[in-house]
Amino acid sequence: MLNKHYLQRKYPLLYYVYLISTQKKADKSLIGETRSFGLKNPDKTFFIIKLNNPHLGLFAIFNCILGYLRVADINGYIPVVDLMNFKNGYLRDEEYGKINAWTYYFKQPTKYSLDEVYQSKNVIFASGISPREAYPTTLNILLKNKKKAEYYFNLINTQLHINHPIQLKIYNEYINIINSKRVLGVLSRGSDYINLTGHTIQPDVETLIAKTKKMLIKWNCDHVFLATEEVKTVAIFKNHFGDKLLTNDAFRINDFDEHVPIIEITSNRKNDKYLRGLEYLTTIILLSQCNCLISSLVNGSIAAIAINQNRYENTYIYDLGVYE
Repeated sequence: MLNKHYLQRKYPLLYYVYLISTQKKADKSLIGETRSFGLKNPDKTFFIIKLNNPHLGLFAIFNCILGYLRVADINGYIPVVDLMNFKNGYLRDEEYGKINAWTYYFKQPTKYSLDEVYQSKNVIFASGISPREAYPTTLNILLKNKKKAEYYFNLINTQLHINHPIQLKIYNEYINIINSKRVLGVLSRGSDYINLTGHTIQPDVETLIAKTKKMLIKWNCDHVFLATEEVKTVAIFKNHFGDKLLTNDAFRINDFDEHVPIIEITSNRKNDKYLRGLEYLTTIILLSQCNCLISSLVNGSIAAIAINQNRYENTYIYDLGVYE
């Protein structure tokens, strides 16, 4: 039997056919229990989107939500995201059950609030497992199909809106950093991702720098916007690109324990978890606004492509298989 990851890389069209033919079966596993919490909205069926994995970064969450929005759409459910009553990396322990981390950054997909849904008659919970869209190799293949891509872009345009205060913060960052420059965006993922079984293999920094130097000239870009979580990677890129290098202010790590997910690494600053999410969101939105893109297959880069809606002039995506 062909290895699934080999099939994804070498025969993406065949893998796409496999995805479509097995989608209904896969989707059944995403729908959990049915509950009734009150008498409100008896003519509507709500879908509470929760996630079981507390170690997901913001754009792993984003891509999960995108998959669950698709499930809600095809079943006629009204989606609402609950990152309040289920563990995630963006709330402090004392905030669980009190604050919805999703609405720190995003609006709810529809006009209904979590509070109203928990008083409604017909409520279905997501199972909480990660849908296929949460796997960057899979979402990348789906986005290469024009019809599928347009469907996902429509979901993003209509249901995945950043809230207004965060929009303003990110817009100001865009004006200060990118504005009218011709920029090549580069995403470099290291730290806890390297050698993580089942995750996509990452190109090393030297490989990315060599490719960036070549494509800066070929794609006629004047600047490099670097998205990375490592201090040393910024320093290495700065050494090669000098004033051409652009970055946004964000918490980055110097040292890490390979057994500790990066989402669990914190600093001593006030509201660190919230700020980590804001900085990561800002980084990926800025990456999505670059003219061109070089990256590996990770949730951040594929989310940037989805948010960009395939309007990059040029892209180079490293698809190197997965760590065994």
